[in-house]
Amino acid sequence: MEQMTYETVVTDLARQIEERMTHPYLTRHEIVPAVDMPLLRWMVEMIEIESNQQRQLVLATYFAHQALELHDQVKDSPNGSLERQLKVLAGDYASAQFYKILALFPADYSNRFGRTVQLVNGAKCTLALDADVPVTMWMEANFGLIKTFSEVIGQAYLTAYGKTIIERKAAELRQEQREQLSTLLAHAVA
Repeated sequence: MEQMTYETVVTDLARQIEERMTHPYLTRHEIVPAVDMPLLRWMVEMIEIESNQQRQLVLATYFAHQALELHDQVKDSPNGSLERQLKVLAGDYASAQFYKILALFPADYSNRFGRTVQLVNGAKCTLALDADVPVTMWMEANFGLIKTFSEVIGQAYLTAYGKTIIERKAAELRQEQREQLSTLLAHAVA
Protein backbone atom coordinates (compact mmCIF):
# COMPACT_ATOMS: atom_id res chain seq x y z
CA MET A 1 0.00 0.00 0.00
CA GLU A 2 1.30 3.42 -0.96
CA GLN A 3 2.38 5.57 1.97
CA MET A 4 0.20 8.62 2.42
CA THR A 5 1.84 11.97 1.96
CA TYR A 6 0.39 15.45 2.01
CA GLU A 7 0.43 15.54 -1.81
CA THR A 8 -1.16 12.10 -2.28
CA VAL A 9 -3.96 13.07 0.10
CA VAL A 10 -4.56 16.39 -1.71
CA THR A 11 -4.56 14.61 -5.07
CA ASP A 12 -6.89 11.87 -3.86
CA LEU A 13 -9.35 14.32 -2.30
CA ALA A 14 -9.35 16.46 -5.47
CA ARG A 15 -10.15 13.31 -7.47
CA GLN A 16 -13.00 12.44 -5.09
CA ILE A 17 -14.41 15.97 -5.36
CA GLU A 18 -14.33 15.79 -9.16
CA GLU A 19 -15.96 12.34 -9.14
CA ARG A 20 -18.73 13.37 -6.75
CA MET A 21 -19.49 16.53 -8.75
CA THR A 22 -19.51 14.66 -12.06
CA HIS A 23 -23.17 14.53 -12.90
CA PRO A 24 -24.08 14.23 -16.60
CA TYR A 25 -26.32 17.30 -16.57
CA LEU A 26 -23.78 19.47 -14.75
CA THR A 27 -20.80 18.37 -16.81
CA ARG A 28 -22.69 18.74 -20.09
CA HIS A 29 -23.27 22.41 -19.27
CA GLU A 30 -19.77 22.88 -17.78
CA ILE A 31 -21.17 24.54 -14.69
CA VAL A 32 -19.02 22.90 -12.00
CA PRO A 33 -15.86 24.88 -11.29
CA ALA A 34 -12.42 23.32 -11.13
CA VAL A 35 -11.33 22.14 -7.70
CA ASP A 36 -10.12 25.06 -5.60
CA MET A 37 -6.71 23.55 -4.90
CA PRO A 38 -5.46 26.29 -2.53
CA LEU A 39 -8.55 25.86 -0.35
CA LEU A 40 -8.17 22.07 -0.42
CA ARG A 41 -4.44 22.29 0.42
CA TRP A 42 -5.21 24.62 3.34
CA MET A 43 -7.63 22.14 4.88
CA VAL A 44 -5.36 19.14 4.28
CA GLU A 45 -2.52 21.08 5.93
CA MET A 46 -4.57 21.02 9.15
CA ILE A 47 -5.40 17.31 9.33
CA GLU A 48 -3.68 14.13 10.38
CA ILE A 49 -3.44 12.66 6.88
CA GLU A 50 -3.80 9.08 8.13
CA SER A 51 -7.22 9.88 9.63
CA ASN A 52 -10.01 8.83 7.26
CA GLN A 53 -12.50 10.72 9.45
CA GLN A 54 -10.58 13.98 9.04
CA ARG A 55 -10.22 13.42 5.28
CA GLN A 56 -13.99 12.95 5.07
CA LEU A 57 -14.50 16.18 7.02
CA VAL A 58 -12.27 17.95 4.50
CA LEU A 59 -14.60 16.73 1.74
CA ALA A 60 -17.74 17.73 3.62
CA THR A 61 -16.38 21.21 4.38
CA TYR A 62 -15.19 21.65 0.81
CA PHE A 63 -18.63 20.78 -0.58
CA ALA A 64 -20.39 23.16 1.83
CA HIS A 65 -17.98 25.94 0.86
CA GLN A 66 -18.43 25.16 -2.84
CA ALA A 67 -22.23 25.13 -2.50
CA LEU A 68 -22.20 28.59 -0.92
CA GLU A 69 -19.80 29.92 -3.55
CA LEU A 70 -21.96 28.58 -6.39
CA HIS A 71 -25.08 30.06 -4.85
CA ASP A 72 -23.27 33.41 -4.52
CA GLN A 73 -22.68 33.37 -8.28
CA VAL A 74 -26.41 33.11 -9.03
CA LYS A 75 -26.86 36.88 -8.72
CA ASP A 76 -24.40 37.39 -11.60
CA SER A 77 -26.64 35.50 -14.04
CA PRO A 78 -29.71 36.95 -15.77
CA ASN A 79 -33.06 36.21 -14.10
CA GLY A 80 -34.73 33.13 -15.55
CA SER A 81 -31.65 32.11 -17.54
CA LEU A 82 -30.46 28.52 -17.86
CA GLU A 83 -27.10 29.62 -16.45
CA ARG A 84 -28.80 30.91 -13.30
CA GLN A 85 -30.80 27.70 -12.88
CA LEU A 86 -27.68 25.58 -13.39
CA LYS A 87 -25.72 27.53 -10.75
CA VAL A 88 -28.53 26.88 -8.27
CA LEU A 89 -28.61 23.21 -9.28
CA ALA A 90 -24.83 22.82 -8.97
CA GLY A 91 -24.85 24.55 -5.57
CA ASP A 92 -27.66 22.30 -4.38
CA TYR A 93 -25.80 19.25 -5.69
CA ALA A 94 -22.64 20.27 -3.79
CA SER A 95 -24.79 20.86 -0.70
CA ALA A 96 -26.24 17.36 -1.06
CA GLN A 97 -22.70 15.94 -1.13
CA PHE A 98 -21.94 17.88 2.06
CA TYR A 99 -24.96 16.44 3.87
CA LYS A 100 -24.39 12.95 2.50
CA ILE A 101 -20.91 12.89 4.05
CA LEU A 102 -22.03 14.54 7.30
CA ALA A 103 -24.73 11.88 7.72
CA LEU A 104 -21.89 9.44 8.48
CA PHE A 105 -20.90 11.48 11.56
CA PRO A 106 -22.61 12.02 14.92
CA ALA A 107 -25.53 14.50 14.88
CA ASP A 108 -23.54 17.18 16.69
CA TYR A 109 -21.32 17.54 13.60
CA SER A 110 -24.37 18.28 11.44
CA ASN A 111 -25.67 20.70 14.05
CA ARG A 112 -22.35 22.50 14.29
CA PHE A 113 -21.84 22.82 10.54
CA GLY A 114 -25.51 23.69 10.03
CA ARG A 115 -25.21 26.59 12.47
CA THR A 116 -22.07 27.72 10.68
CA VAL A 117 -23.83 27.69 7.31
CA GLN A 118 -26.50 29.92 8.85
CA LEU A 119 -23.86 32.31 10.24
CA VAL A 120 -21.99 32.40 6.93
CA ASN A 121 -25.21 33.13 5.02
CA GLY A 122 -26.11 35.85 7.52
CA ALA A 123 -22.67 37.42 7.16
CA LYS A 124 -22.94 37.28 3.36
CA CYS A 125 -26.33 39.00 3.50
CA THR A 126 -24.93 41.70 5.77
CA LEU A 127 -22.04 42.27 3.37
CA ALA A 128 -24.42 42.51 0.43
CA LEU A 129 -26.45 45.18 2.20
CA ASP A 130 -23.67 47.21 3.83
CA ALA A 131 -20.08 47.69 2.71
CA ASP A 132 -19.10 49.26 6.03
CA VAL A 133 -18.93 46.17 8.23
CA PRO A 134 -16.21 44.89 10.54
CA VAL A 135 -13.53 42.77 8.91
CA THR A 136 -14.55 39.94 11.25
CA MET A 137 -17.89 39.82 9.40
CA TRP A 138 -16.01 39.51 6.10
CA MET A 139 -13.93 36.69 7.61
CA GLU A 140 -17.10 34.88 8.75
CA ALA A 141 -18.68 35.24 5.30
CA ASN A 142 -15.64 33.92 3.47
CA PHE A 143 -13.95 31.50 5.86
CA GLY A 144 -16.47 30.60 8.57
CA LEU A 145 -16.74 27.01 7.37
CA ILE A 146 -12.97 26.57 7.40
CA LYS A 147 -12.86 27.94 10.94
CA THR A 148 -15.55 25.50 12.11
CA PHE A 149 -13.73 22.63 10.36
CA SER A 150 -10.53 23.52 12.21
CA GLU A 151 -12.34 23.73 15.54
CA VAL A 152 -13.98 20.33 15.02
CA ILE A 153 -10.59 18.69 14.37
CA GLY A 154 -8.87 20.71 17.10
CA GLN A 155 -6.47 22.70 14.92
CA ALA A 156 -5.78 26.40 14.39
CA TYR A 157 -7.13 27.56 11.03
CA LEU A 158 -5.02 30.68 10.67
CA THR A 159 -1.96 28.85 9.43
CA ALA A 160 0.71 30.57 7.34
CA TYR A 161 -0.81 29.05 4.18
CA GLY A 162 -4.31 30.03 5.28
CA LYS A 163 -3.14 33.58 5.85
CA THR A 164 -1.87 33.69 2.26
CA ILE A 165 -5.26 32.56 0.92
CA ILE A 166 -7.10 35.09 3.08
CA GLU A 167 -4.80 37.91 1.93
CA ARG A 168 -5.40 37.01 -1.73
CA LYS A 169 -9.15 37.11 -1.21
CA ALA A 170 -8.81 40.40 0.71
CA ALA A 171 -7.96 42.27 -2.49
CA GLU A 172 -11.72 42.97 -2.74
CA LEU A 173 -11.71 44.89 0.56
CA ARG A 174 -11.37 48.63 0.99
CA GLN A 175 -7.94 49.85 2.15
CA GLU A 176 -8.91 50.41 5.80
CA GLN A 177 -10.51 46.95 5.94
CA ARG A 178 -7.33 45.39 4.50
CA GLU A 179 -5.35 47.17 7.22
CA GLN A 180 -7.71 45.82 9.91
CA LEU A 181 -7.36 42.36 8.43
CA SER A 182 -3.56 42.58 8.38
CA THR A 183 -3.58 43.52 12.06
CA LEU A 184 -5.99 40.69 12.89
CA LEU A 185 -3.88 38.14 10.98
CA ALA A 186 -0.60 39.36 12.43
CA HIS A 187 -1.84 38.54 15.93
CA ALA A 188 -3.62 35.32 15.09
CA VAL A 189 -1.42 33.19 12.82
CA ALA A 190 -0.41 29.91 14.43
